[in-house]
This record gives sequence, C-alpha cells and structure tokens, in this order.
Amino acid sequence: MSAVTTMSATFGPTVRNARAAVRADRGGVAGTFIVLMLAAALISATGVVMESGIRAQVDGAGDAALLATLAGSFAGTALGVVVLVVASTFALAIRRRRREFALMRAIGATRKQVRRMVGAEVLLVTVVAAPLGAVPGLFAARLLTPTLVDSGIVSAGFQLTLSPIPALAAVALLLPVALLAARLAARETLRMAPTAAVREATIEKPGIGRARLITAAVLAGTGLSSAFSSVAVPGTIGAAVAATSAFLLVGAAALAGPLLVTRLLGHSSSLISRTGGVSTAMALANTRGFARRLTTAIVPLALALSAGTVQTSVDKTVSEAATRQLDAGIHAELVATPAGSGGITAAQVDRIADLPGVRSATALSTVGTQVRTDDEMPSALSGLAWEPFQLRVLPDGGAGDALDPDVTAGSLADLDGEDTVAISADAKFDLGKGIGDHVTMRFPDDTETQALIVAVYDRGLGFGDYLVGVSTVAAHDPDAAVDTVLLSTDPGASTEVAGEVKDLGVTAQSKDAYVDSVQTAAASSQHLSAVLLLALLAFVGLAAANTLVMTTAGRRAELDLLRRTGATRAQLLRMAWVESLITGAAAWAIGTVAVIPAVLGVGFGLLGASMPGVGWTAYAVLSVLVLAISVLTIVPTVVRNLRGPVSAR
Repeated sequence: MSAVTTMSATFGPTVRNARAAVRADRGGVAGTFIVLMLAAALISATGVVMESGIRAQVDGAGDAALLATLAGSFAGTALGVVVLVVASTFALAIRRRRREFALMRAIGATRKQVRRMVGAEVLLVTVVAAPLGAVPGLFAARLLTPTLVDSGIVSAGFQLTLSPIPALAAVALLLPVALLAARLAARETLRMAPTAAVREATIEKPGIGRARLITAAVLAGTGLSSAFSSVAVPGTIGAAVAATSAFLLVGAAALAGPLLVTRLLGHSSSLISRTGGVSTAMALANTRGFARRLTTAIVPLALALSAGTVQTSVDKTVSEAATRQLDAGIHAELVATPAGSGGITAAQVDRIADLPGVRSATALSTVGTQVRTDDEMPSALSGLAWEPFQLRVLPDGGAGDALDPDVTAGSLADLDGEDTVAISADAKFDLGKGIGDHVTMRFPDDTETQALIVAVYDRGLGFGDYLVGVSTVAAHDPDAAVDTVLLSTDPGASTEVAGEVKDLGVTAQSKDAYVDSVQTAAASSQHLSAVLLLALLAFVGLAAANTLVMTTAGRRAELDLLRRTGATRAQLLRMAWVESLITGAAAWAIGTVAVIPAVLGVGFGLLGASMPGVGWTAYAVLSVLVLAISVLTIVPTVVRNLRGPVSAR
C-alpha cells in the first residue's frame, strides 16, 4: 500500500476523503475492483506473449518469431474488449452514486471538488487493483507454453520472458480509461444545478445528449463501413478489418442504448403488460424508466456474444477459404506425401514419375524463411521488421498444369531465375510492392537475398504468401527435402498408381483426401486460438455477471419502496424474472445484430458472393449463456435483497 501512502501525503484531504468514500461503498467498489484485476491480468498475460515475441524477433530467434504476430492479433481484440468492459463498469459504479454527488453539491461542494474526489477514488482503486491482477497475469501467461509448443509456434523448452513491462503497461492503459469513464459518468449530475441534481438523482433523464447521439452514429457508420471494407480490400486483410465492425457496433449500441431501449419497450409494453399481469408491467416500467441502467448491464453480455461469434466465424471462414483455394488450385488426381517424418528422396520421385499410368509428377518442397515486411523500421528495431513464412518451392519450369495459384500478373515460369519470388495478393497489399520490386528474404543459413517479384497470385490461403523456384532455394538450402508430389494419372489408373506408390515407401491419396487432411491439420492448429478466445470470453462473462450483480444490488431502496406501496415478495420475484429475461434478450439481440455485418463482410472478402462461414455452435452456446448469466445473477440478487424486513430508508 506504499502507493496509497504516497498519494495521501501528496494530495492530502482529497485522498483521505476518497479512502473514506471507498470504505463506505465497499459493496460497489468490490465489483469494480474485481473487473480491474481481471482486466489487468488479461492485458499483462497478453503483454508477456507479445514481449516474448518481440524479443525473439529482435534477437533473431526463429523458433518464436510467430509470437509477436500472434500476440498482436489477439491484443487488438482483447484491448477493445477490455476498454469497453472497464468503461462500462466504472460508468455503472459512478452512476449508482448520483444521489450522493447531488447531495454533496446541495450542501456546498463545488463541481471541481466532486470531480477531484471521484478522480482520487478511481486512482486509488486502480493503482491497487491493477497491479494485484497484473502480477498474477504475468505468471499465468506461462500456462500457455504447452499450447504454444503443441501448435508449433515455439520449440520444446521455450520459456516466455517475464519482466515488469506488461504489468506496468496494464496499469498505464487501465488508469486513463477508468478516469475518463468515471468523469463522463459524473458529468451529467455535476452539470445540473444542485437542487435539480437532487431531484433527478433517483430517476433517469429520458433520451441522450446530442454529442452522445452523434458519437453513436459515427461509431455505427464506421462499423458498417469497416464491415464492407472487404469490397475494396479483398482477402485476409479486408476480412480482418471487417471483423472489427462488431465491436464498433456494440460500442454504438452502448452509447445509443438508452434511446433504443426506451423506444423498443415503448412500442411493445402496452401489449405485453396487458397479457403479463402486474409483475410484467412493473418490469417493463423499470426497464423503460431506467434505460441507462439496463444498457450498462447488457453491453458486456452483448460483447461476449459478438466477440465469440465473430472470432469462431472468422476462423471457420478462413479455413473454408483455404480449403476452396487448395481444391481449386490442385489439378492432379493423386498427392504423394512422405510416409514418415523425413522427406521424399530424389530417387523416389524419379521412380514415381516412371510408374505406368503416371502422366506427370510435380515435386514440391517447403522452406522456412523470414521476410522483411517493413523497410522503414529503424535499425535499432530491425528485428521487428522480419516475419516468418513458409516458402513453397516449385520445380524448374513451374508446376505446369498440376498446380494453379491463380496468377493475376506476371508468370511462374520466371521463377526459374535465381532470387526470384511470386507473392500473393495479400502479401502485395501488406508489402506495398508489386512486379519489378524486390523483397528481402533471410534463409535458414542466415544469408539474406533481394528477391525480384515476378508474379502475383490470388490463392495465398491455399498455397502460402510466397512461391519460389528451386534455383533460388538451392543457393541457400540445398538440402530442402521434397514433401509433396502432385501426380497426374491416366483415366482410371489412380487406384493402381496409389498402390504402386505405397510399395515405394511413399503415401499417396486422392486430391480430395489430401485437401481434407490439410484442413484437419489446420483445424488442430487453431487450438491456440480457441484457448485465447476462451480466456477472453471468461473475462467478459465474469465482468458481465459482476455488472448485473452490481446493478441489481444497488436497487435495495427501490425494492423496499415497491414493498411499502403494496407489492408482494412473489410479485417482485416475478418482476425480477421478467427483467432478467428482457436484459438477456436485449443483449442477445444487440450482439446478434452487431455480428451480422461482420460475418457478411468477412465471408465476402474470403469466399466471395457465397454463404459465409458462421460459428453456429459457438453462437448457440453463447446465446444460452447470455440468458443464463442474466437470470442467474439478477434473480438471486433480488431474492437476497428481499430477505428481512423492509428498510426504513
């Protein structure tokens, strides 16, 4: 608690008052404290993976070169989710104390004094909670090591780097988010005259301000635009941008939620209340009259549904796109692969090519390399400019008719020249280079070469982002083993050829079986993505449950008032059930609507005008969880509030 002591000595009465307020509102602070700890743990764990990857790139350690890319991809999603959840939690915590702030203003406190007190409280809670969560997050990150090894991201024996940098970064990120959210939440009460603030502290002002409405409209427009960015930027890059639209639309809903809830329930409440009885009427009146409170509760739930559905849908769409490209690009009846862990020898390739019924045998190999993707990176950070890739090596003369990566510019025949390369459309966009430009490559022997771009092709998901010829690889990795042989056979000869290839110690399977095996291998490598997604959803789910408990626990005075005016415990319990269902249904609806443009955009970018891949299993499970979390938090909390006699307040 040395940080708290230092703050007390520096800020004096403001911090002492903040400490007293925190102790007085232990129930409300506890929920915020928990969310901050979880958020800090998630950020610091992500930071450990990212720092380890960056250090590996800077040091030129090839076995962990994918870590920075992996962590950067996940960090973008995680940080967006964390910001929304933390901001929502602090907004709720401050909004619960509107009456307290209004009374302080009524007895003479200035706006500046209240703002300073709120800022001191947020600072106090954050500097204690964030480190308490961030430090365990550093060590929790190491639990990912076995998964990283199994996915082939790092080699066995690799250890993630532990340093205080991710923990400090977590605190540095969370503190301004918390301060800004708290300030905005208190802004409305502080802008009113003291007497008006006291009068309106127990009710919510209908509608939302113009600035909030404009911001919501901008976010919604940006979200829709990003969803269909794949029209202008096809491929994986356009799909990645499209996937972000779900988070932008949820953010827009968070801002415009009170207006949406009021209008939706206003149109349906008369019909529902006539058929649902007194308890339903009370529930609808509460949700309509406290639309801001309801919005704060549903945003984390909607976020959980949209994040999980978008991520699983993107993974499924990428897998489907890769499968389609591989299937369309291989024009051979059989695909031969090594029977064991080694490659296929040159002698075996020659014997396979001489088999009766074999019209052509195209030998392919794969070489791991690093490509300099950023020529503007400062020399001190030059290691970050390199990314690892697997080069698909084509034989002299190209792959003929056996392999078609859908070349859109140039010719694969030019790969016969030394230090030449063909790049995918995605790599072209990423590098900002085209035919006639050079790409810097670093091979396993640590030699670097300037490879001339001679062709551009579209099927990068199926065949990788870079294709080279054997003459280029021979100068740097002459021992590169053949790992795939594409066999074009005479009509009806495939079965017999497959048997004879097997007798040579090589496995041969039909093209369809090979494509299925590649898809299965890719699905197993997505285990890491599933683990990271599960961690993110666990954070959002716990934060959502915490938010609902905080929201409902703060309604003790409201429930007591209803009991004093004649409502029975049974009626209030039924009201809680209806409110929980409304909350869950609203979260489900917002999450679903936010997902649709993203899924369509990702699908169009990767699959064209066809049915996009949707993670239906994840969507169904998360839909049930959204409703379950709502019911299992709101109803038990109301039951606890209804115990004992009516409060005298």
